[in-house]
Amino acid sequence: MRTAAQSTILIVFALVSSAMIGCSSVSAPRFETLGVREVEQTDTRAVYAFKVKATNPNKEPIPLKEISYSVSLGEGFTFSGVRSPETTLHTYGEHIFELPAVFEIPPSNRTGLLDYRLNGSAKYLKPGKLAEVMFESKLSVPKAPFTLRGQLNFDEPSN
Repeated sequence: MRTAAQSTILIVFALVSSAMIGCSSVSAPRFETLGVREVEQTDTRAVYAFKVKATNPNKEPIPLKEISYSVSLGEGFTFSGVRSPETTLHTYGEHIFELPAVFEIPPSNRTGLLDYRLNGSAKYLKPGKLAEVMFESKLSVPKAPFTLRGQLNFDEPSN
C-alpha cells in the first residue's frame, strides 16, 4: 500500500520525466554561412562581418541567447568573440545575422583569396517552462555547435 507522500513523489517524477522527454525531442538549430563583407579598414586593421543564417527545424520557436565564436583567417589571423543574436527562430523559420571580427592584417596581405574558418556554439532555449527554469538556473544550457568555412576574396568589392 502506498502512502500519500509516495504517490506524490511518483506523480512529480512522472511529470518531470515527461517534461524532460518533451524537451529532448527538440532539434538544435542549424547554421550556414552566407558570405563575408568588409565593414572597415585602416592601415593596420580590417573589420569583417560574417553573415550567418540560423534555421529552426522545429515546430516550436527557439530563442537564441548567446553565440561564442572564433574566426581563423588564412594562416595566423584569428579573432574570438561573444555576441547576442537577439532573436527568436520562429517555427521552421530562419534568421540572418552577422558576427563581426577584427583582424590586424597589413594592407600588403589584403589581396587574392584567403580561407576562413568560423567555429562556434550558440546557446539556445528549448520550449517549455521547465526548460526555461533549467536554463536560467544553468542546470541545462543547450548549445548548438557549428563550423563554417569559406573564402574571403580581397579583390572583389564586398556587399
